[in-house]
Amino acid sequence: MFRELDVGQSALLTDIAMCINYYRLFTPGLYCCVNVAVQLDSGTRFGAGIVVQVNHGVLKQCEPNYGFDGPPNFVLDVFPGGDLLDYEHRRECFERAQVREYVALQDTDPVQWFWNRLIDGKFSVIESADNELIMSAALPGLWIPSYSLKNRNWWAIMAAIARGVSRVGHHEFMDTICKGGRNRTEEEIRQTLHDYHSGRMGQNA
Repeated sequence: MFRELDVGQSALLTDIAMCINYYRLFTPGLYCCVNVAVQLDSGTRFGAGIVVQVNHGVLKQCEPNYGFDGPPNFVLDVFPGGDLLDYEHRRECFERAQVREYVALQDTDPVQWFWNRLIDGKFSVIESADNELIMSAALPGLWIPSYSLKNRNWWAIMAAIARGVSRVGHHEFMDTICKGGRNRTEEEIRQTLHDYHSGRMGQNA
């Protein structure tokens, strides 16, 4: 169930987990776990590198148990530089289960990745130039500069996250978690859900 990581892969997982957990510190109501089991359905179970789950409100998708039962909002795995192993199978299963974003990092120099976002029910790979930010739709406010990720500049990534969580998209996200959307009309809640499930929530800078 769990793939063994070598030292380089484990170090990369630890560093990116530090950044994602930094985001979690600004976002009460999330679970952020490392090397945890995910039971997508009765016959599909994986050990995932990083899992982030919305634990309250209308965007909650799974339940914490021994691991997680159901599709988390965000999953990240680390793979060796020369072999993506079971990446395609995992991608297909996470897409079928409707995980909102699935990221595969490769332990290369520079780091390479596939950032899969669920848009209208299907994964699309999000491309970004070196001078652009990867702006998560599953976790609004999680901003990652492409150049910094490529070159393992974790301080620059955390600085970008600190900016991202100050923007409207993150505030709207927090409203769905902390207040369950109680300050919004039914139409506004429906629009938020539509934007989230279409991969468009929180993309405004």
